Amino acid sequence: MNQLMTAVEVASINNVVSNDKTQAAAIAFNAAGTLRNIEAERITWEQGAYRTSNQSLYAVLAQCLVFCGELKIAEAKQRSAALEAFFKERGYKYNNESPLASRVVKAVFGNIDRRRVSTYSLVLRQAQKDNVACTDLAQWIEDKGGIQEIRLGRSQSYVSPKAKADTAKQIVQGRSFLATAKSELLSMEADADQMGEACVLLAEQQPDGSFGIRSVLRNAGVVNAAFVALYAKQKEMLTKAKAEADAANDADGAVATATKAA
Repeated sequence: MNQLMTAVEVASINNVVSNDKTQAAAIAFNAAGTLRNIEAERITWEQGAYRTSNQSLYAVLAQCLVFCGELKIAEAKQRSAALEAFFKERGYKYNNESPLASRVVKAVFGNIDRRRVSTYSLVLRQAQKDNVACTDLAQWIEDKGGIQEIRLGRSQSYVSPKAKADTAKQIVQGRSFLATAKSELLSMEADADQMGEACVLLAEQQPDGSFGIRSVLRNAGVVNAAFVALYAKQKEMLTKAKAEADAANDADGAVATATKAA
């Protein structure tokens, strides 16, 4: 009996694998058409279920924004008392020193995903700062690029990692190579499909000042992290250069003033 069941299971697995291979071959045969079809489904999803879902979320946040509206002292105390009672009823820890928006979002969305609660709270607080009406909240969020963009953009000086990486790429593209490296082993790491694309060389400095290359890394996350690090280095160099220039100008100004006084 066990042999019979094993034979049936193997046959079933082989059939699934065979079907997968057949489907994969069909996709490869009409790759362009398949990509267009998948793209069309993505567009339908974005304009349908995804957009509807977002609009429903924005409607809930708009109600939270109304709940956080300005009230007279007596009414505000009633609201706080009701919030605290609601927290106790749900078993949530209540902190009356946290922003009102944070307490309202936590009450509405629960105490499971703290990151989501924090994000929605930031959105509502920014909306309050911008004096956004509840009826305009959905459009305001979309105009800002979405909830995550508002969260990341809470600092006026914020620069996204992608923007940093893009800036660093532009910097290095306008410069000549520091050096070129070539060897038989390195040639084995070469990939025609990666021609002109950036990669990271993991190297170790040697006593004679040369660098021994240990590995070639092409992972997108590693490459972007390297560009972000380069951006930080360039910014540090610019800040240092500006400080030196300002110091030199101050020194020249002091000398000129002393000479004039003499």
